[in-house]
Amino acid sequence: MEQNKLKSGMAYALVLLLGISGAFSYYLYDQYINTDYFLPGVEIGGIPVQGYNLEEAATAISQAIFAMNAASVTFYKDDYIYQTKLGDLCSPIDPGKIAESAWKEEKARSWRAKVANINGKQKVKYPVNLPYNSAVKTKLLQEWTAKWGAPSQNASLEVNSKTGLVIIPAQYGMMVNVEATYKALPTNIDEASSFRIPIIVERQKPQVTDDMLKDMGELSSFSTYFNSGEVNRSHNLYMAASSINKSIIAPHTVFSFNNTVGQRTMEKGYLDAMVIVGGKFEPGLGGGICQVSSTLYNACLLAGLEIKERSNHGLAVAYVPLGRDATVAYGIQDFKFKNNTDYPIYIRALTSGGKLTVNIYGNLNYKKKISIYHIVDETVNYTTVTERDPKLQPGEQKIDHNGQPGYVVRSFRTFYGNDGKAIKTEQLARDVYKPLNKLILEGPEALPAPVPNTGTNPPPDGNGSQQPGSNVPVQPIVPIPPNNTNQETPGAVNPNDLII
Repeated sequence: MEQNKLKSGMAYALVLLLGISGAFSYYLYDQYINTDYFLPGVEIGGIPVQGYNLEEAATAISQAIFAMNAASVTFYKDDYIYQTKLGDLCSPIDPGKIAESAWKEEKARSWRAKVANINGKQKVKYPVNLPYNSAVKTKLLQEWTAKWGAPSQNASLEVNSKTGLVIIPAQYGMMVNVEATYKALPTNIDEASSFRIPIIVERQKPQVTDDMLKDMGELSSFSTYFNSGEVNRSHNLYMAASSINKSIIAPHTVFSFNNTVGQRTMEKGYLDAMVIVGGKFEPGLGGGICQVSSTLYNACLLAGLEIKERSNHGLAVAYVPLGRDATVAYGIQDFKFKNNTDYPIYIRALTSGGKLTVNIYGNLNYKKKISIYHIVDETVNYTTVTERDPKLQPGEQKIDHNGQPGYVVRSFRTFYGNDGKAIKTEQLARDVYKPLNKLILEGPEALPAPVPNTGTNPPPDGNGSQQPGSNVPVQPIVPIPPNNTNQETPGAVNPNDLII
């Protein structure tokens, strides 16, 4: 009997314990897991929101933002002061979205973590990074840079006819570090005090220093020739050569012809000169630029530099050997090379007396013995095309331009050691040049010769036509003989003289 009572008591105690545990679990679930309120220890942007629902939390955040926006900010340097409000430096903040974002993260927090922090001793922080307005930051940077900024000047080279290469010393610059300046500003919305922020101006080191230009010498030189009597084309050559002249390419960086020369426009002073368009010679803005890029390409090849981008012309050109041209078109085709040395590369590009010369200077430890050659795999003959030209007399012909074959060409570069033996040979490119068809312009067809009136036939009618029944014999039509059909007319363009 006693044993049964003991068992009944234990069962009752177990049921009671389970009931208490269930009730406690339900209480925990209702109060800490399935609640509509932020739990103890929770902060949003430094603002305690324990026991707040979403709406109440958003209100508390809004009040903090209002106070934060009114906070005074003073930027200063020496005797300069710029005063503003923190709210003027920030983009608008939505307190409702901030509260909702924190609530989603809070709901995803594990129940174990929530139960373990019932007393709220451990802070659960949801930071709010202040969204500083980039446009305002840029405006301040521009204003401060105009006041204190000064760009650094790289060391450069000049060529003296008596002393050779002369180093022009580098100059340090001054740069406003707006990012470092902004780091002193608050990051949380609960910081509403006044702020005094020093404007950080740093010394800017030039990319190319005087020491880098020591032991500099000529790595390569290449020249091409042009007709200085073609005024517009010569002008364009000078403009482009001047743009790349004195360029310094830092070690392991890439030089872009288009980025350096810029867009070729009339506003910049470029003129129309002859180019080839669709197999015909037409004036085009900036004609002659490609001779500069091609001359630079050959100088780079002889200096052993790494070619990153290069394209051949559609037709063979006369100023460089086959496979050694480099055409450029702004926004479409570029010529790029990489300074694959550990020292700066210096470009000298000058035009004089119908001659364009590009010199590449660098550390003489990188001077190499190099040869360049090409192999013509295929020659494509041109055809002769005849087109009507209403400006010519009937039956008259003239040659607009002679033909030029097309080619399939492979170009190579060979490096040699000091002993004169080849170290390696690399194929540079495989280029296809289209043939340029010979174009003959021809006047309209010759008209029939008028029939003479002998007086034995009726006169023509009012329309000038012969009356019916006339027996005048038909006179043979004698065509006007062509003018120099097989000769090039004065002023016709020879494609071998055309330089694009």
